Amino acid sequence: MKLFFIAAFLAVAAAAPSSYKPEYKAPSYPAPSYQAPKYPTPSYPSPAYPAPAYPAPAYPAPAYPAPAYPAPAYNKDNKYADITITSQSDERNLDGSSQWR
Repeated sequence: MKLFFIAAFLAVAAAAPSSYKPEYKAPSYPAPSYQAPKYPTPSYPSPAYPAPAYPAPAYPAPAYPAPAYPAPAYNKDNKYADITITSQSDERNLDGSSQWR
């Protein structure tokens, strides 16, 4: 019976109009009304002297010929057979030790 009264009270409380208004409307402000400043165009005086005109430097031809290297002789003097890597290991532990094989 008590449960019935509690349920009825909650139903009446939920159906009653509330004065709480959850919606919030931010106030609106007018845009600022000021004019942007106008700055005068800067005037720079012309230089007192003209810019110097340097001629392009003339370099003499080198006194020695360019070196000529022979074509590289790869694997010509290789006296060892090709090495094949079969495994590799790099272990780093939390205590700072490491092992590389």
